[in-house]
Amino acid sequence: MEIEKRIEIARKAVSGTVSFFEEKFSKVESRWKRDDTRVTEADLEISKRITDFITGAFPQDDFCSEEDLPLPGEPARELRSRFAWVLDPIDGTNNFARGIPLCAISLALLENGFPVYGILYDHAQKAFLEGGKSVPLSKNGVPANIEAPAFNHHSLISLHFPMKPAELAALEPLMTVNALRCQGSAALNLAYNAFGAIDGSVDYNTKIWDIAAAAAMIESAGREMVFLGGNAAFPLREVSAKMPNLRWIAGTPDFMKKARELGLI
Repeated sequence: MEIEKRIEIARKAVSGTVSFFEEKFSKVESRWKRDDTRVTEADLEISKRITDFITGAFPQDDFCSEEDLPLPGEPARELRSRFAWVLDPIDGTNNFARGIPLCAISLALLENGFPVYGILYDHAQKAFLEGGKSVPLSKNGVPANIEAPAFNHHSLISLHFPMKPAELAALEPLMTVNALRCQGSAALNLAYNAFGAIDGSVDYNTKIWDIAAAAAMIESAGREMVFLGGNAAFPLREVSAKMPNLRWIAGTPDFMKKARELGLI
């Protein structure tokens, strides 16, 4: 019941910002933050609106937004409550600012440090994507029918660039055979994987707020997600602007088998 209450509020929080998101798409100025990522006034306003809505409903929960992290030099924010929220007000800000429709609002609910529910507003599809540990995947409220096809040369793989030369070399057996996609949004990269549009995803450069919501969807879809380099994202116990980049691979069982055969995992 506690999770169901929060899911209801999460839906209202995200849907309540969509009209503003759409109004500002490609019409806002941007600047570069200290970490060399882009931010717009829309990121900041959506962050404030959703933060205020969620914390007003559940003041006992922890809340983390990409746009409200402890500054460099400040201590990390510990997440001590049973429930915690992780928000990326606009994932794919570069796309959003330049008028490329692959961008999303991403909100995750964590219980004891693990994602149990995620909701994304996918601007490109004008769709709400949802799913979690005990929440079936759905698109605009319609249950999704997810399959796990065999991995072959027809399978689609999504990647995130730029990459280091050694990383590109390791992926060459896939890149020279399979069709590739680069959404410019880690949240959509992983969510499209969960919903079956993508068979396998590889990303060496994301933060926790980029993928927390979609990670819940991957679990709901029965697909696997492996974090590399001994740097597991969950359980999430603290957040800060200096959190290390996450490296991960996710996909169907057959894709993950292929990734292991290639030594990627």
